[in-house]
Amino acid sequence: MRKLSRILDAFGAEAPRMEAGLQGRVRCRARSADILQDAWVRLAELGPDGAVENPQAYVRRTVRNAAIDHLRKERRRAAIDQELHDLLWDGADEMSPERIAIGRETVAALEKALAEMPEQSRRVFLMNRFEGRTHRQIARELGVSETTVYYHIRRVLERLSELRDSLAG
Repeated sequence: MRKLSRILDAFGAEAPRMEAGLQGRVRCRARSADILQDAWVRLAELGPDGAVENPQAYVRRTVRNAAIDHLRKERRRAAIDQELHDLLWDGADEMSPERIAIGRETVAALEKALAEMPEQSRRVFLMNRFEGRTHRQIARELGVSETTVYYHIRRVLERLSELRDSLAG
């Protein structure tokens, strides 16, 4: 348990400097606090048998890895958001009776496609896209990993992409 205490002590000593560095990198105080919290959890879960010779370096590396993971998730989320935007808003700026009819057909096809999805995938997708919950919030509520949440959303988006292609063709 002594090694874990050394690591958490090193975290406390390094936290202000690491937070300042994170704020410069992610440009958001709340995000940098989230990243530090993720790193703290990772460090606190470290077993007492971990052989860490340099706690300060280990802590800095853990925070750096948490920041990299966070930025990857943000990029993935942005790509998914753009794909969904493209899927839903392609050419939506012109209204006509024909366009309204096509829109109604599209909504009906969308509802049908969602109804045919596995319950868990549909639920995760709706929680994220219509209730505005983050991957982390959904994962906590459902007791699954953020990666699982990502793959459920990805599955639904792939099906909706296939639907878009079939409606366009």
